[in-house]
Amino acid sequence: MCNTLLGCAISDALGVFAEGKLSTYRPLLDWDGKTFLGSERHGLKPGEYSDDTAFSITLAESLINNNGFNPDDISKKYVDLVLSGRSRGFGRTTYAAIQNLQSGIHWSESGIPGSYGNGSAMRASPIGIFFRNDIKSLVESATIDAQITHASNEAIAGSIAIALAAAFASNNDLENLTKRICEYLPDSKVKSKIYGLESLINADHIAPQQALSVLGTGADVKETVPSSIYCFLKFDNFTDAIITAIKAGKDADTTAAITGSLIASNLGINGIDSIYYTVEDFDKLTILDSQLFNRNNHKYF
Repeated sequence: MCNTLLGCAISDALGVFAEGKLSTYRPLLDWDGKTFLGSERHGLKPGEYSDDTAFSITLAESLINNNGFNPDDISKKYVDLVLSGRSRGFGRTTYAAIQNLQSGIHWSESGIPGSYGNGSAMRASPIGIFFRNDIKSLVESATIDAQITHASNEAIAGSIAIALAAAFASNNDLENLTKRICEYLPDSKVKSKIYGLESLINADHIAPQQALSVLGTGADVKETVPSSIYCFLKFDNFTDAIITAIKAGKDADTTAAITGSLIASNLGINGIDSIYYTVEDFDKLTILDSQLFNRNNHKYF
């Protein structure tokens, strides 16, 4: 069973307390890797997820309800999510794009040119699961979804990369993953960094925290996407991968959320320690994951 949304939510909720903090932040150094701490910044209680998961859920629901990617529908849903306050945060680029959509600008022109935030990549995994056996539609959908908010080759490359990684992960098809992903990416720094990941992953003399320091974990798609894919491929278990991502600091919840979504796409719920099952909306997330994977819009809740 593929559980991309559950993996995203757990990792997001675990990482929110460290968002924007350096790896030397004392509470982060002391964190046990098991406890949900919440976020005063976003007003989140322990176990509650942030915008990374809220946007991913919204995209998943749109894919399920429309039996495919519908840019008219999802652009309206993004506006509603942000303006209703249910998004639990958003980046400046995403908010600027939402304002464009609200003012009547069509989704094909609403994205912010030259943007390099990770807001579109963080929500891209559901596209990968839904279109895991249709790469052409996956690439087209990830491209358009990115452009709704982030109109740049970097953001587009990041979204396609994460959608592809989720698709290949759910199909347990990981051989030469980074090079196969790069075949579909536009020329970009994201592509260049992903292409070079294998040597970093296989370098036993380079500790994961050193590798993440080199790759970067800031709120920049050129950093977040390569780092998330690195954590996914470096570790064979959910817990070590997401703890490593969070301990690197900076945009910790987003790096962890993407990492968790990829690993849970591959290992499913059985690969996630049950201590994390107290995450918010556990039942809803597992049902949505089933609907997304089976492309089933039957309503269970």
